[in-house]
Amino acid sequence: MKTVLYVDDNDEIIEIVSIVLSNSNYHLITENNSKNAINICLDKKPALVLMDISMPDMDGFEVSKQLREKGFDNPIIILTASESAADRQKAKAAGCTDYILKTVDMQNVGQIIDRYIGEAGELSA
Repeated sequence: MKTVLYVDDNDEIIEIVSIVLSNSNYHLITENNSKNAINICLDKKPALVLMDISMPDMDGFEVSKQLREKGFDNPIIILTASESAADRQKAKAAGCTDYILKTVDMQNVGQIIDRYIGEAGELSA
């Protein structure tokens, strides 16, 4: 089973993503602290990271940038409510793989994950 890390400080959104992915074969880890998320990525090497932008300790752009600088090369997908073109550019500059909207793409999160890491089936930390 492939591991997906979801980083968001909003417990309600974490619950929604958990429900959306509950029928998938992904092992979902959630984290609400950006610095902890970096450590989890470097330690557990999830197959994919879903990253919110707005978090109190460090924004998702900076987390993504630091992960890339530390050699994390698995997909990082920004999952946000921001439709800002400037935020899309910041995500790209930070090394993010994709940028999806919570308001539009939430029901398709599982399909989007599948596109980047394939059907879950292999064991992945």
